[in-house]
Amino acid sequence: MSIKKILLGSGAAVALVAASAVAAIEFPDEAVTLISGVAPNWLTPLLPPPLPKAKPVKAAYWLDQNWRLDDRRWFHHAGQGTATFPIPYAWFVALEQPYLSLFRQPGLLRDPDYLQRFGFIPSPKTDASATDLRAAGFGWSSAPQPPEIKPSTSLAWEPAPNDDALPVGFARLAGAKDPISGAAQPDGVGLTCAACHTGHVEYQGVTLRIDGAGAVIDLDKLQSILVQSLLYARYAPGRFDRFATRVLGEGAGDADKTALKQKLEATIADIVAVAMKTGQITHDAGQKATGDGPGRLDALNRIGNQVFFTDLSRPNHPAPNGNFHATDAPVSFPHIWTAPWFLWAQYDSSIEHPLIRNVGEAMGVAAQLNLTGADGLYRSTVKVANVLWVEDLLRGPDPFGAAERPSFGGLAAPQWPQSLFPDDAAWKIDPQKVSRGRRLYAELCSGCHLGPIGDAEFDQAYPDKRFWTSKNWIPVRGGAEQILAPPQIPYQTVGTDEGRALVLKTREVDTPRPLDIAPQRDISERWSCGVDLSGAVSPSGRMPFSLALMATVDNVIRKWMDDNQIAPAVRAAAFGPLKNCPNTGADQPYYRTRPLNGIWATAPYLHNGSVPSLYWLLRPAAERPRKFCIGGGDFDPKTVGFATPEGGSKACTVGETLFEAVDRGGQPIAGNGIGGHSFENGEAKPGAGVIGRALTDAERFDLIEYLKTL
Repeated sequence: MSIKKILLGSGAAVALVAASAVAAIEFPDEAVTLISGVAPNWLTPLLPPPLPKAKPVKAAYWLDQNWRLDDRRWFHHAGQGTATFPIPYAWFVALEQPYLSLFRQPGLLRDPDYLQRFGFIPSPKTDASATDLRAAGFGWSSAPQPPEIKPSTSLAWEPAPNDDALPVGFARLAGAKDPISGAAQPDGVGLTCAACHTGHVEYQGVTLRIDGAGAVIDLDKLQSILVQSLLYARYAPGRFDRFATRVLGEGAGDADKTALKQKLEATIADIVAVAMKTGQITHDAGQKATGDGPGRLDALNRIGNQVFFTDLSRPNHPAPNGNFHATDAPVSFPHIWTAPWFLWAQYDSSIEHPLIRNVGEAMGVAAQLNLTGADGLYRSTVKVANVLWVEDLLRGPDPFGAAERPSFGGLAAPQWPQSLFPDDAAWKIDPQKVSRGRRLYAELCSGCHLGPIGDAEFDQAYPDKRFWTSKNWIPVRGGAEQILAPPQIPYQTVGTDEGRALVLKTREVDTPRPLDIAPQRDISERWSCGVDLSGAVSPSGRMPFSLALMATVDNVIRKWMDDNQIAPAVRAAAFGPLKNCPNTGADQPYYRTRPLNGIWATAPYLHNGSVPSLYWLLRPAAERPRKFCIGGGDFDPKTVGFATPEGGSKACTVGETLFEAVDRGGQPIAGNGIGGHSFENGEAKPGAGVIGRALTDAERFDLIEYLKTL
């Protein structure tokens, strides 16, 4: 080959590489999508994960759900005392998006349009005008404002400002002291209840925003991009000076900038070190994490890792490696309307006490916690008063109160919004289908999910199946109040993925002696559980994760009450009539059923989000798609969920996440099982996951039509 040809070939290769680099810089989402799965590839780690394209919004509506405007906006940013992101608030609002560009300056990480691509819902500033509120979907309805919900205690809630227009679910942790040292610390930024329990439905440019629905956020991608933003802020040309100016101000001196740079480098080093260590731990243990994706999170294992690994570690005294577990049991964020009236919470019916449930959740999303054994053991940044107020807003007054007909008065399930689409036949309810579907519901659904909450025709036709007179309502507070105990079904019987059910049954943690956790004393005796837990702890302090968490959360709450000198009567009101006892039924572990009010707004289905629509949920389990796309698709009002063709998903668009039940080798992916809750030929077989007879397509759509009305 001649020198000329070699040079021409080399020039073409260089041009191709250069063009590829420019394309990767200017179109990173497409570049990552194209080169994914190609290994080794030096470019992939330098590019942020692909995100769904931002969709133009023609109109937005917050659906009426029995909350006042002030209540729902407070809920959207009510801090739990969390510092979910391991950087100061001032850094978070100053970071730029981790993209390189030859032609333009990158936007800020906190840009609402950018965070919307992770599934977060934009939220106006605290002092937004009526016009801005209307554009964000508030104030369009002419429905009268519901009555104010009264608190269960005299504890005052804290204001929930949103001065920087962060999305729903973000809160500023201001003025918190380090619970270990007591030292003042910079304001932090954390997620709230609303981050995971506020959903939205997209349809042809219209977005329906729903309080209490499962979120469709992709927290893994946001955390990944946050780390890349930190790296870019430190090492990308020109980035640090812009970052320092935003954090320190225009007049900052060299010494302050140097100190900031050192803190930035130390933060990056800490994050990388933790990631490397936990990756090695799970590798050595033969564990493999399952990707969460939009709308899912392995919440329980994450709580365990945060509390008994991260919070338990301190300099020169790391937590035991065995306390960390791969996140391999992801679940959909559950919808939370009606939930405060359930005796047993969580998908696996594992927690009875609402305050234990909610403070445990705050600890899991990184409320700061003192587990060192030094002075101030169990002190935390958890905002217990706010947690109680959130529960009050969700719960509302006693449904059996003064009203002629019982009804829930807290957060209501969203109603099928056909009035918002008056010219679209896909949203119109067919009364004849509803009538036929009502009969199918009575036959196939009411045994586990109970009767519908507000259907007078059903109650008249099936008086023995009425929701409000169900035997599942049990008395509390000496009979002055009732609470719902939904049916609990052994996971083998319902047949859905077992991963979530087994977390609390099989996981154990080591608890150092300074924590002084004794389940028999701290749980059984303190709460009068009437169960012997004396043999649950090994001599080394190893015990079931469930018991360790129950005792730890309880101690955190009591420490907060001691520090704040909460009066005995207020403590009693805060704890209420329920107990912090283990669920000890003989057939456990269970999955708990629930009423199906608002079920239309909660796709994808089953506890692990493994079925894309109600239509596929009513098909035999063996026929369900083994893969489908999530994170970017429009809602399908016919099948109620995400439209997925026979045989599986169409190709995902850029930035969407592919849910898969099996890997490329055909092996099941932990936590992603699509079986169970199946309607098939033949009689239901206990333990086989078959719960009802096979349906025709006409019957499926009749039942779906009825479910839309609940």
